[in-house]
Amino acid sequence: MPLQPVNRRLARMRGNRDERGAVAIVVALAMTTLLIITAMVLDFGLARVDRQTNKSASDAATSAGVYALDGPDGKPRDYQGVCTAIRYLRENDARFAGVTSGSGVWTDGNGSALTDPCGDSTLLQTHICVGGDKSTWGVFTWNGSWEGDPMRVVIQSGYQLAGSGWQEESLLASDQTDDAQGCNQLAVMITENRQPGLGSLATSSDLVTSVRSVGRVKPGPGGDAPAMLLLKRTGCPSLQVGSTAGSSWVKVLGKYSPSTGASQPGTIHADADGSGCSDSVFYGKAASGIVAYAAPLASGAPDPKKPGQITSVAATHGLSSYDSISNVYSSDQVSGTGGAHSAASGRKLVTRKPVDDRYLATVRTAISQAQTSVFGSLTAGNAVASGYDVATCNSNGTVTLPSPAASTKLYVDCSLVKSSPPIPYQTVVFNGGIAPGNPSTISMPNADHVYIFGNSGDAVSLGTGGALSVHANTTTFDSSTGQCMSGVVAGSKAVVFVRNGDLKETGGLLRLCNTTVFMMGGQPDGCLPAGYSDIASAPAPTQTPCAGTTGNGQIKQTGGSVDWTAPNVLDKTMEANGDPTSDALTNWTDPNGPEDLALWDESAGTNNNPAYTMAGGGTFHLQGIFMVPNADPFSLTGNSNLVLTNAQFVVTSLALASNNTTLQMAVDPNATVTLPKLHVVGLVR
Repeated sequence: MPLQPVNRRLARMRGNRDERGAVAIVVALAMTTLLIITAMVLDFGLARVDRQTNKSASDAATSAGVYALDGPDGKPRDYQGVCTAIRYLRENDARFAGVTSGSGVWTDGNGSALTDPCGDSTLLQTHICVGGDKSTWGVFTWNGSWEGDPMRVVIQSGYQLAGSGWQEESLLASDQTDDAQGCNQLAVMITENRQPGLGSLATSSDLVTSVRSVGRVKPGPGGDAPAMLLLKRTGCPSLQVGSTAGSSWVKVLGKYSPSTGASQPGTIHADADGSGCSDSVFYGKAASGIVAYAAPLASGAPDPKKPGQITSVAATHGLSSYDSISNVYSSDQVSGTGGAHSAASGRKLVTRKPVDDRYLATVRTAISQAQTSVFGSLTAGNAVASGYDVATCNSNGTVTLPSPAASTKLYVDCSLVKSSPPIPYQTVVFNGGIAPGNPSTISMPNADHVYIFGNSGDAVSLGTGGALSVHANTTTFDSSTGQCMSGVVAGSKAVVFVRNGDLKETGGLLRLCNTTVFMMGGQPDGCLPAGYSDIASAPAPTQTPCAGTTGNGQIKQTGGSVDWTAPNVLDKTMEANGDPTSDALTNWTDPNGPEDLALWDESAGTNNNPAYTMAGGGTFHLQGIFMVPNADPFSLTGNSNLVLTNAQFVVTSLALASNNTTLQMAVDPNATVTLPKLHVVGLVR
């Protein structure tokens, strides 16, 4: 065989062996890389499982904690929320078995050390988060381990999203709503370290996962209904009894509603911040001068979870601008002087906003319609063309009614009506004032809309022997008691508009059954404030809303009897969770008689005298919401024992102006405006 071909074959064989070695090296390197990638995928997969597990745990603990923030008065109890979240985290996931309230570090929002509050049931109930005040916040930090690797848990309330340093803030800026300056939120944050396994071929650093869950609550309706919502922000007193010690007192009882099973404690709130005070925000003057009692159970026994509530803004500042605890106190009993007594406690500024949120748009509509259809356009000259019958008066102010009636609407063309036969019309317009003589009753049993033009003095004036009766008929009037019906009267209600002037009574009888009265203060817009969207811009009392003046149209009832009930077609307006029922939303917004609203009057009084007066010398039967935000004071007098059920006063201040006047009230939250309550929004992170 020739030598040359053999050498060539040998060379090819040597070349093949070299290539096989190169492939082996490549495969070995590839396998190493593949092992590293596989290890990293495995480690990062485990880290991802850690993150998912921790996120589920933090979500659940946050939800439990945020539900616990709310108390019976709607104020955020941040310690209670944090302690509940700790307990839930520990009891529902083995990896957090070591997370106890005593095994971590407690601080406030400023980093100052706190004592573990979770074992103190009184502190959990009484400690309130104050928006923007980090010294009232609760922060719990636990550093421990799970399966030998470090773990950290932080639970905090109050908590603000803005500036927290979490990366997702730039992605969800629209969720950074924090109207309560931290006190509407609770956060659970979990950080876990994991040592890499085979992934240590690539890195020796721990794999770290961090998760955060944030829950939020928001204020809304459904809290306690105060018998008195006192809007004075500076100066004192907001509420006071008569000057003779012990002969004048205010007692607000709790209320149980058999039809709904709802109950609430006796409640009084004052927006006074304690500044400018030379005496007390609540001035009882003698033992048990002002008392709020506990809510009753169905059995009549006191509900231990719902003691009486007397609150003010001043107490949130730690100001002691109160009468002694023996004179002014909240009780854990349903009546009497026994049991535990508590001093007035703190609640942030409420303002008139809860009332405005419910009614202001409706009142604006009602007054606008009255101005457009009657006060701004209707005259004696066009009344007939507008579908009205027209009545006139003789020189003595006595009305002569048309006969037979051609319409359901009547225009009374008299400057001052002093007497009239019963007026059977549904809509009645008075082109002047009303002043029934002695004896005379101006009665409108079928009226559902009454318009009084009035004058700059007294639009309505009642004296001895005179009476004004609106909407008192067989449906709304209880002949057995001689008063407007106290219960539900479905489908029968009325409205009265007073364009100009006061409602004055020195004697006689004022009877308004299932009726809302709008006092317009001499202005076409009823002196209503402009709309607003937040509590900070809610109008303060002592404003001058009536075209820059204080307006007219006050209640000046210094004698006689009052029998006045608001429209009440619903027995239930609140669901068990405090949300309004659909029927309530419909009836609150009815301008032809808003549910439960008895009076709306923005006037601060002529001659810079903002006092309103209602005397109880005779019959004194009031039910409904009396919205008189500039009454300073709303004065109840009459040397008698006033017992009011489901009457609520929203005023600048309230006073019992005579030494022997006593006032007992009980308010059903289904018939009045409630204070804000914390409602759970849910998880926002």
